[in-house]
Amino acid sequence: MDHKREFVGVLCTLALATGLSACGAPIPREAVPEGWALEVHQPGEWWTQPLIPRSVVVQRCPPPIGWASEPDLSNVTGVLPGSDVEYSFASDDYHCSVGWSEPASEGEFSVADMSTEAGLRRACSRSGLPMDASWRFLGSKPSERVGDLPGMEEGGLETWEVATAAFIDEFGTVVSCLVEHMGDAGTFQWVELSVGADTAVTPGGAACPVQPRNMARDDDGTLMDYQLRGAGAVREDRGKILTEATTLRIGVVGDSVMTSHPVVDGIAIVDASVVPNATIPFDWDQPLPVEGQIYDADGDLLATCRG
Repeated sequence: MDHKREFVGVLCTLALATGLSACGAPIPREAVPEGWALEVHQPGEWWTQPLIPRSVVVQRCPPPIGWASEPDLSNVTGVLPGSDVEYSFASDDYHCSVGWSEPASEGEFSVADMSTEAGLRRACSRSGLPMDASWRFLGSKPSERVGDLPGMEEGGLETWEVATAAFIDEFGTVVSCLVEHMGDAGTFQWVELSVGADTAVTPGGAACPVQPRNMARDDDGTLMDYQLRGAGAVREDRGKILTEATTLRIGVVGDSVMTSHPVVDGIAIVDASVVPNATIPFDWDQPLPVEGQIYDADGDLLATCRG
């Protein structure tokens, strides 16, 4: 890559000498504003409003001269929290994760760490969003495997442990953290945010807290398997959090397979990989909806949800 950058620099010099505009001027390395760190502990849907200053991206991910970026940092004045900046030139590319108060960090964690609050806090903090004392730990759920899923040995993995952890702050901002330990292949984690407070009435009823991920399609165009992972609020039709709920049962619409997940203080903690029983047509352009039932500690139905 160093050679390519040197080559790009030569091209840019030639372009400038001939009056061409083949290479845009490099983005200046602006000073990071005081207090630039993204403050998530504030009320409201903060992630739809504030923008991280472009200078923060430039400081953390200075682009090589002549490389393109998505979004175009030569024009945009900010990027949405939690997004990536993709840099590219010819066949080379790299990306920079932005959006949290610290850069993402490396480090190992063990399978044993995934069963403790301290271990999960440490693993999830590697995302760049520190899971410190300001985030209350709600719990975690090891991934549940339902159906005839491919064995780990088929993927060359002797051990593959997955769990989802949930945290919440005083304003009802929920952090869903997926942690994966893939043996010699490494360890990984990512976080997502959602609203864990009462909301307005949702047309058509409350949505389920998670949607299908990593769906696989069979040769006949039907759903082969899918994952349900994340943490989010369970609500009644009027948008009120169901704090008395203890269990969420959820599955793809049209299938008989339903998996059960714990609900803590109104927040469902979901993690499952599922092979459906039914033959369900699957179009990549039309995500499959899910539906679920929410129960209290006595097993009474409190509400239903639908993706």
